[in-house]
Amino acid sequence: MSNRKKKTEEERMIEAEGARIFGKHVSKEKGRGLLVASLLACALPMVLGARMWDQIPEIVPSGLIGMDGKDDSIPRWMVAFGLPGLMCLLDLIAHMQLLINQKNMTVPKPAVRLVGRWGFPIISVIFCSGMIMQSVGSQALTLPFVTPCVLGLALMMLGAHMWDCPKDAKLALRFSGVEENDASWKALHRFAAWLWLAVGLLVIAGVMLTSSSTIATAVLIVLALVAPMVYVRFLPDRLS
Repeated sequence: MSNRKKKTEEERMIEAEGARIFGKHVSKEKGRGLLVASLLACALPMVLGARMWDQIPEIVPSGLIGMDGKDDSIPRWMVAFGLPGLMCLLDLIAHMQLLINQKNMTVPKPAVRLVGRWGFPIISVIFCSGMIMQSVGSQALTLPFVTPCVLGLALMMLGAHMWDCPKDAKLALRFSGVEENDASWKALHRFAAWLWLAVGLLVIAGVMLTSSSTIATAVLIVLALVAPMVYVRFLPDRLS
């Protein structure tokens, strides 16, 4: 029994060390940054709800049938602000649970970590905004609306990955002179992380304000993707 317990403790130590080395556990700075970014993404459909407030019916059919056989209708404030607010709360709980797992030195599966950090922002940006659009009656989710939402979320997730990207990662920014210098590698990927998280939020906010994609949105995304190529040229450490 003691050998089994000792083996279990050793396995836990190996798992914890592997989590630290391979980036499965995030730093406090990254944890706070991702929490703020994901909460903002969850809340952005409220911008759409405020903009379309006068067009949303006071009572919105949900399409769900209650115990009495009638449609469980939702009040306007719930559609515009309540549902995105609920996503914010659930997102906060999910991030806190991941933090608890980290303090206990346990490593959730990659799918659990992915859903825990980005599941509710995706639901809020796509589902909650879609419900607001559909409640207006004459509008529904369209490709010009969905595309910037998906691209913005993808850019944010890519930025989160770049935050503390290890050198052996399959997806990383590999430029001449950067891989050989730890400081340059860290600075470049930290720059890309902050930029892509911010631009992703900006793209989503733009579609909530306009309900459509624009040329400016496409240009902004392209510039954000190209920016690290320019930034790397100004890193003094890559020359040392």
